[in-house]
Amino acid sequence: MTPDDLRAAIARDCPHRLADYDAHLAGRTPTTGFIQLWREEHAISSRPAIEQQIAGLYERIQDTGTREQAMPLFEEISRIRHEIREGLK
Repeated sequence: MTPDDLRAAIARDCPHRLADYDAHLAGRTPTTGFIQLWREEHAISSRPAIEQQIAGLYERIQDTGTREQAMPLFEEISRIRHEIREGLK
């Protein structure tokens, strides 16, 4: 997927993330890592239920009082993102 293809997909499927994409790119030539990250972000943000699930987990992390309470929530976010990455291969 070219950077232009990715930008078009974000604009089509999750336009609320387009400003983030453009700001992160900031006129630079995108690297392979940048494209991989934003393919993952597109895959998440184009699925409102997944996007909301991750946002909800981050909100719950904000309410935790200890590392022990927060770690399972971070692990769940990591698991979800890993599944997304695997689906992109």
